Amino acid sequence: MARSRVYTLLLTAGLLLLAGVAGAAPGVPGVTVDPARTRGPEGAPVTILEWSDFQCPFCREAQPVLGRLLAEFPDQVRLVFKDFPLRSHELAVPAALAARCASAQGRFWEYHDLLFVAQPAFAHDALVGYAQRLGLDVPRFTECLDAARLQEDVMADQTEGRAAGVRATPTFFVNGMRHYGAYDIETLSKAVKLALARTKISA
Repeated sequence: MARSRVYTLLLTAGLLLLAGVAGAAPGVPGVTVDPARTRGPEGAPVTILEWSDFQCPFCREAQPVLGRLLAEFPDQVRLVFKDFPLRSHELAVPAALAARCASAQGRFWEYHDLLFVAQPAFAHDALVGYAQRLGLDVPRFTECLDAARLQEDVMADQTEGRAAGVRATPTFFVNGMRHYGAYDIETLSKAVKLALARTKISA
């Protein structure tokens, strides 16, 4: 009984800690932000939500563009990654789970970048091999991946995306407004500048 009570207290404390870490996405009700899967300053005036699929070739093409965008607006843009594995991509969920297992060891973005470079080589052994290449605790990573404990978190991202109107990948929201245009650097840069102008008007 005492051991059960201690476990319950620890579990409750852990949930409270997680609740304090995750935040809400600006302008998109019901969408959460995991700080471990964001790039850019927390207080940036512009937040870009990216719903993505690691097996999606268009998502891969968007990655260097997003990198250039963050370099262009280093203090003004925060990028938030959200999972949206498509049913047509059988290896998208295992890849998303692997990225989250890497995130549990503080290496989400390195693993994220490696997945898009390696796409679509997402067999189990390959996913474990990427963890080894990054110097992760491989037994811990493998246990996390095989247990699929984080699958509900992946699906939660997808549910939030569907509620926001996401139907395909990649889909971007810039300060809560869905971006319907192309995702070349010129178009996304214009979207950011427009969002920045709106923040100045509303200030």
